[in-house]
Amino acid sequence: MATFFGEILPVISRAVDDDEEEESFENLETSVKLKWKKEVKEELEVTKDEKLQVDAFVLAIGPAATGFTQTYVTHQNYEIIGALFCGMKEDDVNTFGQTSPTDKTCYIYRKCDYPSALVCECNYDVRPEYAHSFVNQLMSCLNLSEGHVVILSSAFTSEYKSEIPTSDMNPPFLRALKTAPFMGTPLCPYLEQPNVVTGLPAQVMTYCHIHKVKAVLYVCYTDTIHLDFATMKTFQPLVETTPIHLIREKNTKASETLKKIVDLHTKHSTLYL
Repeated sequence: MATFFGEILPVISRAVDDDEEEESFENLETSVKLKWKKEVKEELEVTKDEKLQVDAFVLAIGPAATGFTQTYVTHQNYEIIGALFCGMKEDDVNTFGQTSPTDKTCYIYRKCDYPSALVCECNYDVRPEYAHSFVNQLMSCLNLSEGHVVILSSAFTSEYKSEIPTSDMNPPFLRALKTAPFMGTPLCPYLEQPNVVTGLPAQVMTYCHIHKVKAVLYVCYTDTIHLDFATMKTFQPLVETTPIHLIREKNTKASETLKKIVDLHTKHSTLYL
């Protein structure tokens, strides 16, 4: 059964026996690999509950959200401390050095002068069947009892349900959801019913709801299938919100950084045309 956030849960056909079903779920779990740098592993081992203390955590999902954080947050004074590898095949490279815009790595960054601030950048959309394992492996390593979580993601306007015609929506635009412990007011309107959030963003919000973590989700609705400046810049006002304003790094060359990111994705998208 889906929760009130409407995430997609992995569904296995009933036309299999119990052994086949159990094996299918095991394969989903083992398809997500969480790896920490050696020094972080040592930190986890000496903590009482084997969790990193986190006061601010930003999870960017998809190229637009990741482009925003790469430009305005993690472009300097951050270090990679871990990575999640999703849906890896036997011939896929499983290292900390992947840089392709379509790689299957979600990097975890830590602010050098603020160790309790983490950013996880998923340069691609994690498939719904991996979302549960992804969230459990990542969030179980973080102590967020006093922390704030921000999830950034994007979706197409074709998925947005409204009485307003699509032609009058003026995309891209932001909508938000939050958990009850998050006492602040989101910077944009709340996501209206009957719209729902699915996949990884929904799994993270559900986890935060169950564990009473302060969390807010911002979804950017766009009408383009290609990464562009407008979609990434839709997130820009969020640099003044909690907790992003505490962990951002000013970038005097933000426009250049955005252009490089768009060019990289455009080059990859047209490579096989």
